[in-house]
Amino acid sequence: METVKKNIILLGDGATGKTSLVRRFVSDQFSDKYMTTLGSKVTKKDVYINTPTGQKHMVLLIWDILGQKGYQYTQALSFGGIEGALLVSDITRGSTLDSLKDYWIPSLVSVSGALPMVFLGNKTDLQEQAEFGEKELAALAKEYDPCNLSKQIFLTCSKDGRNVEMAFRVLAEAIMRNTEQAKLTYTQYIMDKTEINTIRDVTDHIIADFTDQFGGLANAGPVIEAQIMRVGLDINNPTKRELVELVNALAGIEERFKPEKVVSMNRSKRLYLVNLF
Repeated sequence: METVKKNIILLGDGATGKTSLVRRFVSDQFSDKYMTTLGSKVTKKDVYINTPTGQKHMVLLIWDILGQKGYQYTQALSFGGIEGALLVSDITRGSTLDSLKDYWIPSLVSVSGALPMVFLGNKTDLQEQAEFGEKELAALAKEYDPCNLSKQIFLTCSKDGRNVEMAFRVLAEAIMRNTEQAKLTYTQYIMDKTEINTIRDVTDHIIADFTDQFGGLANAGPVIEAQIMRVGLDINNPTKRELVELVNALAGIEERFKPEKVVSMNRSKRLYLVNLF
């Protein structure tokens, strides 16, 4: 089963219940004690997502950061590499909904760009004190719909767990759909031979395709370098024989963590590119 790691973040004003939502999701516990989150806290949670290419094991790295305005530079340090966000408001304080629109979302997207978002109206156990509800939450969410989620708003309660698990899962599924679509788009791109003019272009595309599916250059770089050295590929003057060996070597690596069908598809499309020359 393929395992992927994804970084998500909870954003919103202080005391909206972000830390309690994480605790409820990760350990199914709730604490009434509120402590201001200083800096960033990262929590891990394993989830399993069904996709068209099979079930995926997703390791969610959940970032819970300083919830006070005015620390935008400190907060921005946590935004790099984020692939989805839970935007948390407190239904008993209308100002927390305004803050999502005026501060938290602009701060995030200025660094991370468009990404899957799920909007939460938290503290439904205090419904009698509510200053806004699902209608207002939906109106805000409608302005930020980069991934066309079928449902991206939830009224939640970390105290009794209402909709907490569902909100995190919907975000995880949206991120996976986003990832799968990006891979499909990239595959279509590299299969367009008008973009392939030289055998070095082929080498470039094969390396980029493997890197994209291996979690980025930081993870894939050492692996690719080792395989290039093993097969004796000259990166400045690659040959067809060397590229075939590299494709097979990379497939051997992918067999350790990808479904057989995906490994076969990757090998076939890469060999197709090699055989253009």
